[in-house]
Formats: sequence, structure tokens, C-alpha cells
Amino acid sequence: MTMKITRSAGVVFLSGVIDESADFSPLLQEEAPLSLNLSGVERVNSVGLRSWMRFMVQWGDKTLKYLECPVVVSDQIAIIPALRGIKSRSAHVISAMIPYECYACQHQEDFRVTDSQVSPQPDPKALNPECPKCKEEMELVNPGQLSIFEP
Repeated sequence: MTMKITRSAGVVFLSGVIDESADFSPLLQEEAPLSLNLSGVERVNSVGLRSWMRFMVQWGDKTLKYLECPVVVSDQIAIIPALRGIKSRSAHVISAMIPYECYACQHQEDFRVTDSQVSPQPDPKALNPECPKCKEEMELVNPGQLSIFEP
């Protein structure tokens, strides 16, 4: 399955796999700010990533909002600054799944984190959830992952 684009209530939903057949060109017809819900994205490969970056160049400095990013997407945004905007940070992550680990029992789980929990002041309670297995405090697998929420 390749990437699929659907629309509902002013939000564009991407689902499937962002790969060599991913076509972002229909998104260029959308009005800014563009709200992209990425919760249905299952995988991103290198050729799909290149298409995504090409879209970012064409989209320019118009506002883009990333919603409900799965880990496969939030990982890419964390390591590739161009996905936040080419000339300026015009793309903003509103919500994403972030991996956590409990060092007490080794349980790993992804938790939904929002930009309001990170900025302007980090919310320690929200950013260090309780482990559902042993009730100890969980920690971010990669603390740098929260950089995706920076304005």
C-alpha cells in the first residue's frame, strides 16, 4: 500500500507508506495553514522522504501543522530539519507519539505528547508518565526527540 490522501473537517489525512510512489503534489493546492494528520502513516522510506522534502521546498514558508505523528514520522522530523521548513520553521508539530521506557521493569511504550506539554514550559507530569506495568516513572528513550516541538 502506498500513501493515501483524504480530507475531513479542514484536516488532510495521510495514511499508508510514504515511499517511491508517494505523491505530495495534491497538497500544493491546499490553503495555508495546512493541517496534516499523519496518524495513519505506517512507514517512511528514503525515496518517500525525498518526495516529502521536495514538497516542503514547493510549499515554501507557508504554515504547516503536523498532527498525531506516529513514531516513524516523529523520528524523521527529529533528524531532518528540512521537514520543519526550508527557510524558516514554518512547519509545527502539534502532537506526536514519543517512545518511553521504564528502567524499573524495561517496559517500552509510545505516549502522545503535545506541543503545549513541552512549550513554553515543560510539564514534568505529562512528560514523565507512570509505567502502566509497575507504576514507576517512565523516561524518554531519546530526550532529544522533544526538539520536534520547538517553535
